[in-house]
Amino acid sequence: MTTAPGRGPAEPFFLRRGVGQRFCLYHPPAGKCRGAVLYLHPFAEELNRTRRMAALQSRALAEHGFAVLQLDLHGCGDSGDDFRDARWDGWKDDVAAASRWIEQRCGLVPALWGLRLGALLALDYAAAAQR
Repeated sequence: MTTAPGRGPAEPFFLRRGVGQRFCLYHPPAGKCRGAVLYLHPFAEELNRTRRMAALQSRALAEHGFAVLQLDLHGCGDSGDDFRDARWDGWKDDVAAASRWIEQRCGLVPALWGLRLGALLALDYAAAAQR
């Protein structure tokens, strides 16, 4: 576990899904929760290259009172199953499950923060949620 100055450690866990489980890293807010954020990572090797910066930004947001959940999508990062079995609609289901988790934990609907492919996924998920 990683500890940032002035607050508790980030909490790693696996979010159970119908197919496998998804690795998550939860950064609890320092003090009163001002908001919630769900981070959606970029694709393939870009995920590895950006992981440190995303963790630093997540910690900074947590220091300012935001609950942040970093999610590894199906077949990506430290989540279970093979990438070849991953599908766009399955990733959207992962986003929905993670969104429900953080909403139950914090009582707030999370803002979506996506990087590169994660931004496209966030946009598609948000557009479908509005219908």
